[in-house]
Amino acid sequence: MRFYEFRSSPTKPLTPAQARIRALKDQAKRAQVAVKAERARQKIQAAQSTLNQLESHSMSKTFRALHKHSNPYSAWIGIGTYGSFNDALAAVLRKKKQGSIAVQIQDGTKMVVYSA
Repeated sequence: MRFYEFRSSPTKPLTPAQARIRALKDQAKRAQVAVKAERARQKIQAAQSTLNQLESHSMSKTFRALHKHSNPYSAWIGIGTYGSFNDALAAVLRKKKQGSIAVQIQDGTKMVVYSA
């Protein structure tokens, strides 16, 4: 095709009926997007409330720090019990820096929440 064959036809203004139909279609699309966003917001809110319930009920507020000094087959040696995860993490990272070959943090239910 030649360049002169690509003529852009000027767009004609819409009739009132066509404009109303186009506006209704646009409104329907915006409504679909709003419904999708609202569903996502509700899912996030439900997940956050479930997570908050789990954290407040099942997780105790004590963390036990353990390490293995030189042999991976030896028993775990207790470093201490801490009231927050960050304090326990600081303790095990200090032990790791001092040369322990393995460290871990257990919560109040003896579930390992950190291991290195």
